[in-house]
Amino acid sequence: MLQKKGIFAIVGLVLVFAVVHLALPPEQHGPRTTGTVMLGGIAFLLMTSSIILSTRLEVFEDWFGGLDRMYQVHRVAGVFAALTALVHFFGVPKELPEGVDPVANAIFPSGPLGMLGLIFLVIGLFIALNRKIRYSRWRPTHKVMGLVYFLIIGHFMTAPGIFFERFSASGIILIIAAAVGLVALFYSVFGMNKRTALPFEIEAVNALERATEVVLKPVGKMLDFKPGQFAFVEVEGKGWNETHPFTISSAPGEDKLRFTMKVLGDWTRKVREELQPGGKVQVRGPYGRFDASHAGKKQIWLAGGIGLTPFLSKLRSMAKGDDRQIHLVYAAREEQDAIFLEELKDRAAELGNVTIVPLFSDEGNFARVDMMKVKLPDPLGTYDYFMCGPKPMVDGIMKDLRSEGVSRSQIHTEAFEFR
Repeated sequence: MLQKKGIFAIVGLVLVFAVVHLALPPEQHGPRTTGTVMLGGIAFLLMTSSIILSTRLEVFEDWFGGLDRMYQVHRVAGVFAALTALVHFFGVPKELPEGVDPVANAIFPSGPLGMLGLIFLVIGLFIALNRKIRYSRWRPTHKVMGLVYFLIIGHFMTAPGIFFERFSASGIILIIAAAVGLVALFYSVFGMNKRTALPFEIEAVNALERATEVVLKPVGKMLDFKPGQFAFVEVEGKGWNETHPFTISSAPGEDKLRFTMKVLGDWTRKVREELQPGGKVQVRGPYGRFDASHAGKKQIWLAGGIGLTPFLSKLRSMAKGDDRQIHLVYAAREEQDAIFLEELKDRAAELGNVTIVPLFSDEGNFARVDMMKVKLPDPLGTYDYFMCGPKPMVDGIMKDLRSEGVSRSQIHTEAFEFR
């Protein structure tokens, strides 16, 4: 669930800048100039926030509720930055006030830099939000946003004093933000976070029904993670130049690391067809806050298809004597698609506090809230809900639960989208 601490931090930064800018405007500013320059500064602060979130630093996960939520805010901040920049561009005066020295206040190169930055920002945002563009093509083009950031810094740092005073109170805020943003940009674009990656060797590649299980053994240190977390996987070798996030399906404490990947696109198909034991893999993580251990004693785990993986890790790690009452609802198209179903049933029988509820759509059984009302032993509002699966399914169930009076704080989802 999205945590508000990080949102408050971004909103607070923007408000502080706006208040300082409006309270201490340059003497020569008219209301229009003051307002539109403020909007430009807000756009830059939102861009900076978006870049900082792309570093994947663990310290921010608690602020936002996990890396998946950080990327949601990253996208939203980028969209609002572009919209605010557009208003700034069309609203800011294009001519100098009368009596101002045009040589001392020349808009070159500030004007061209700002226009280029805005053009690339809009193009980059379109590419970032276009789901039809394949990930392999989207990933390198998204790095163009780093160029946009440089152009915007150049734009306001070379702006004439009649529009922007660099050493005013609000100007200093933007300069500090630029310094922090540049450090974050270099960190994320040039892969400095790769230093935290752990090396693994591929032990097995197991073909399942519409999915592939990759088993890794550590070359050195084992990854320390909690059930429900995910990691970024990068296969070494020619032709393997992409990094992809996958939920860890093994349990903490195992001597092997397991990822179960649904065959969705070119990369996961290549994993299934070409990946061989003995290959080298870099794993970075863990990330995520999809943690059921601190929720209430009565829980509903709802998995749709490959969304089973975080719950698989949780079940594999549970010890006998766990005092929670858990119903794992496992929705799949047909029984043969329900990977690890027998293991789930055996594990539930062993633990004693877990009930497995398989639902197959080809038999007319769907994960629906009205069915939960009938089949669950207690009222819906007495459970905590953890859901992972196709977005339409999760969104629909969440909406129905809310309409039944279930509190938003009782509903936990994993927003596994990173573009």
